[in-house]
Amino acid sequence: MEALLSLQDELYDNLMKAERNFKKTSKERIKRQYLETRLELLEQLFKDFKDGHKEVVARAKGKKESYFTEGKYEIFEELYVQYKSSLREALQQFLPSVTELPSPAVYNSANNNCSDIKLPRIQLPTFEGRYEEWPTFYDMFSSLIHNNKNISSVQKLHYLKSNLSGEALNLLSNFSTTDANYEEAWKQLVRRYNNKRYNCNAVMRTLFGTKKIQTESANAIRSLLDTTSTCLKSLENLGISTESSYANASVVYLVVSKLDTESVKQWEQQLNMKCDELPTWIQLRDYLEYRFRTLEMIDTNGNRAAQQSKSAAKSKSFHASLEKDKENKSKSKQECPMCHEIHYLNQCKRFNLMTPKQRQDFVQTSKLCFNCLSSTHAVVKCRQSFSCKKCGRRHHTMLHFERENQEPASSLEKAAAASSSEPKQDRASTTRGDTHITTTFSRGELQPNSVLLATAKVKVFRSNGFKHIIRALLDQGSQASFVSESTVQLLGLVRKPVSGWVSGLGDGRMRIKNTVTLRLESRHNPASYILVNAYVLHSLTSLLPSTNVSTSKWLEIDKLPLADPTYSTPGRIDILLGAEVYSEILLDGVMKHPDCNLIAQNTVFGWILSGRVSKGYRTIAGDNLISMHVHMKEDELLKRFWEMEDEPNLIKKEMTNSEKVCEDFFDSTTVRDDEGRFIVRLPFATDDPKCQYGNTEVRAVKRLENLERKLSKDLKLREEYNRVMSEYLSMDHMRLVSESELQKSKAVYLPHHAVVREDKDTTKVRVVFDASSKGDNSVSLNDELLVGPRLQQDLRHILMRWRHHKVCIVADIIKMYRMVRVADKDTDFQRIVWRFDPSEPIKRYKLLRLTFGTACAPYLAVKVLHRLAELEEKRYPLAAAITKQCYYMDDLMTGSDTVSEAIKIYEEMNELMRSGGFELQKWNSNNERFLERIGKNESSERQTIKLNDLIKVLGLSWNRKNDNFEYVINLPEPKDFVTKRQVLSEVARLYDPLGWIAPVVVNAKILIQKLWKSGFEWDDCLTDEILDEWEDNVPPAKWLLGKIIKKFPGPDNVTRVVSIKCKTGEYRRPVSKICILTK
Repeated sequence: MEALLSLQDELYDNLMKAERNFKKTSKERIKRQYLETRLELLEQLFKDFKDGHKEVVARAKGKKESYFTEGKYEIFEELYVQYKSSLREALQQFLPSVTELPSPAVYNSANNNCSDIKLPRIQLPTFEGRYEEWPTFYDMFSSLIHNNKNISSVQKLHYLKSNLSGEALNLLSNFSTTDANYEEAWKQLVRRYNNKRYNCNAVMRTLFGTKKIQTESANAIRSLLDTTSTCLKSLENLGISTESSYANASVVYLVVSKLDTESVKQWEQQLNMKCDELPTWIQLRDYLEYRFRTLEMIDTNGNRAAQQSKSAAKSKSFHASLEKDKENKSKSKQECPMCHEIHYLNQCKRFNLMTPKQRQDFVQTSKLCFNCLSSTHAVVKCRQSFSCKKCGRRHHTMLHFERENQEPASSLEKAAAASSSEPKQDRASTTRGDTHITTTFSRGELQPNSVLLATAKVKVFRSNGFKHIIRALLDQGSQASFVSESTVQLLGLVRKPVSGWVSGLGDGRMRIKNTVTLRLESRHNPASYILVNAYVLHSLTSLLPSTNVSTSKWLEIDKLPLADPTYSTPGRIDILLGAEVYSEILLDGVMKHPDCNLIAQNTVFGWILSGRVSKGYRTIAGDNLISMHVHMKEDELLKRFWEMEDEPNLIKKEMTNSEKVCEDFFDSTTVRDDEGRFIVRLPFATDDPKCQYGNTEVRAVKRLENLERKLSKDLKLREEYNRVMSEYLSMDHMRLVSESELQKSKAVYLPHHAVVREDKDTTKVRVVFDASSKGDNSVSLNDELLVGPRLQQDLRHILMRWRHHKVCIVADIIKMYRMVRVADKDTDFQRIVWRFDPSEPIKRYKLLRLTFGTACAPYLAVKVLHRLAELEEKRYPLAAAITKQCYYMDDLMTGSDTVSEAIKIYEEMNELMRSGGFELQKWNSNNERFLERIGKNESSERQTIKLNDLIKVLGLSWNRKNDNFEYVINLPEPKDFVTKRQVLSEVARLYDPLGWIAPVVVNAKILIQKLWKSGFEWDDCLTDEILDEWEDNVPPAKWLLGKIIKKFPGPDNVTRVVSIKCKTGEYRRPVSKICILTK
């Protein structure tokens, strides 16, 4: 390791020397060949350093070496960029412009009278790798550079690389700038991007992706016209005709559907004069030209929305008045009795700023319910089961206040009470969401001893690449980081939507809608930086400090590089840095003032000052902010419900360093035994895992005793648990630790417990091992293991591919994890304690196979299957391809169009799996001939199931007889009161990965959104109105029941339409609009 670090230091020094020598080079020596040679040497130097960096990261046990703490790689990269920019800038003066290059066009026009005119320079476009930009780049580069015989190949390659960026430039990164490499580099670029199908898809995506115009707008219509014209021209360049009647009709229909209502109306009026002839794109194009020019003349600002809203406001029609009455009637149901705005009382700004006693008086005067603050009933008729969270009495928590006979409030509570009487806008707004951050604001007159808060001035990148100085407040008491709205707008940062709120003393709340990512750099050392994810707030604090502070008595600080030289002068705070990044900021070094509690701490931004200033530095009373973001909570159940239906990102992400290390480790350590079974090593993040020093055996014994007490109450479960452990021993998946091995102190003991699945046909009780259990040093086995990259195919894609087969086949691997051996070197990390009877002494065992509960097990299991497919692909090509795409963990879902092909799949899959030590079971299909051919002993019919029994397929119920997916929905029992928590719990059970019961799920989503907008707490009782809506939409209540009598499969053999017979007649409906129920 030391030799490797020394080599990195040497490469670093070589780069520094190379840059210094270049700066010293005389102008006479700087020639084109000289600069190109230096560029090649620089690229080789950077490649060597990058390769060495990967090796250092792979071998490093931690990041305590100076190589990491000093950020050597980041500094080297920055120096590389600066040096390369200097070389390329110097080289630019030796490269002729495109217009100066002799081309065939120039020679052919040598006798032209205009040849003496100096034309402006032609600038080649930069190609980033976007397919829609390729035709333009290809035509220009081919005509100006590639087909120009007067330019050498090395020049062509230089021009090519100079006009590439992003993905396209990375494609040619391995080609050095030599004469021999140009042709191959150009061919590789053409092979990648000169793809007619991809280019057509990119153009069509742009054409169909144009947004609908909501209101009349000259700019929007002009943009739609330009986009459509560009796309049609691009299609023509690809050789695709756009002049046929079908193409014209399609384009006209698409573009008209994107227009606003008024523009469509005028277009139809114009067409009426031409009877029923089909309009053409040329006619529509001329109309759009006329239309946007007319709008520009009417409104020079190109914005008609304001005029339309004014005209709509002036309308006095009966219809508009009726709609307004309806709207007011609906809004009155949520009108606040205090401010008369549209929100609930507990969300009211004025109500939140009142003291509890004032709130109680208002509720009593307004005749509201003391428990839920509703105006529809009294407290005696309140259906809410939960009362005050502080005393448990029958009143709202916001109405609770301490009585005189109770203990006096703390000084902080007094400050909060004082602050509640003074309105402050930043504390007013109420929000809802799945992120909850609690923050404390204190306002009042400062005491004689004032507090100076730590601030720093840091560099931050703007969206245009330039840097800007902002002022940061370092707050260790804040769990999250925040940035002001004005700072986000100034920097032009990209926002990501979030939903959350910040609450403070007095139950004041602030909405969180966006988050941004910033890179903050030190003003003293550009190589020192941190990345911060910050929530966006309208404002953070008042000026800090509140007035000028003098520190003339502490002369030592003048010698320090201060993070904020203006720390003593009041100034605006642009960003608040919380505890999440505080540890990254602090460095070694603390100085304390000799006379007061003021201290100086060293950070990556410089030295910060904080602490109490003595009376000699007293400031004038003013506003102070104390931020204590003490709690962040995420509602994981709701998060999973929304994320379940999100389409996964199909773009293959680049692996992280740890994932690459895990892949390399697997490749270098995995072997097969004589039977073909795979032997894997556990991928640890370090060479010496700390989990083996945590005395995990003590905790494992305690967990075993707890397990035995549970098993003693359920003899059937005890018997099944013993059977599973006996099976481990009999199959040699677990072995007793010998006396000599017990002497080894370096071992990890895993607690274990039972997971019972009554819906399983085979293994109803599974023993799961808790590799996340921590030892005395607070480190678990899972903390030390690498999880590897995600290799699993997306479940929805597997289901969709499977449904296309006429003959559908399912099977699963018997004990998939336990068919993979763990190397003997790592089995001591998988020890357990166990005894078959509580009267026996406890024995120590070690697990010899891949273990449930370890973080790396899913990755290793799937990786082994993929490796088996790669190694045996020549022998079993069909089975290998299926293994890579049709497995979801141990479940196989595949099929074919014919029975004979299905038999071949069955035979090859069995042979392939056996060659790797695996065995398939529970073969099943929708085709009886296939089941008869493979034999009754292989079919799951031997498991005594009924003909109409359902088969679980990736969480869904598949009726193989009818070849239907069916849903089993357990209706909730009626309850006296229903809360938001119960609604979410019921909705989250609707597992629908392919959207087949969307009519049910979408109503549930709409209801949850209403609950969020209404501001209900988790355990608040729902109002009667929402309760009625919930009962009406409980699936499948009030649905029309019927029976499918006929299917209509399409050309691809997928049924999308069915005929249904109901009491009221026969109907033909899309499959997406029906919900199949079980009998």
